[in-house]
Amino acid sequence: AADDVRGRIERLKAATGTENVGRIRTKLQEDMMTNASVFRDDASLTTALESVRDLKSQYESISIQDKGEIFNYDLTEALELGYLLDLAESLVVSAKARTESRGAHSREDHTLRDDANWMKHTLAYRNEDGSIRLDYKPVQGGKYIPMERKY
Repeated sequence: AADDVRGRIERLKAATGTENVGRIRTKLQEDMMTNASVFRDDASLTTALESVRDLKSQYESISIQDKGEIFNYDLTEALELGYLLDLAESLVVSAKARTESRGAHSREDHTLRDDANWMKHTLAYRNEDGSIRLDYKPVQGGKYIPMERKY
């Protein structure tokens, strides 16, 4: 893991691209709030996924101003953005797969909770080719019986 991070750092410091970290991050925040926030549907999630993948492509052409070794905020922001893009992609792929509404996850095209099919945790993995693979783990019942929220 340390070698992977060292490699990322060296690639970012050597990068000479034209894309701006701050612009990509702002666009990611705006698109995720608009299309993958609490209230979403398949169409908005598809839009979010296309946007995230486009931003990931742009991220490959970023550059940072500060190439220094000590307290390099440019480098920190660039590294963080890469991780945020990975997380956003995993979130959107997982949300598209979950065809129900549960807690703070509200699908306007699937308004009901579906315990028969979705009483499970979603686990996201990155495949060697960069794609996201989903797996699931059953929820272990506890002292309280889960039930639908009614406001």
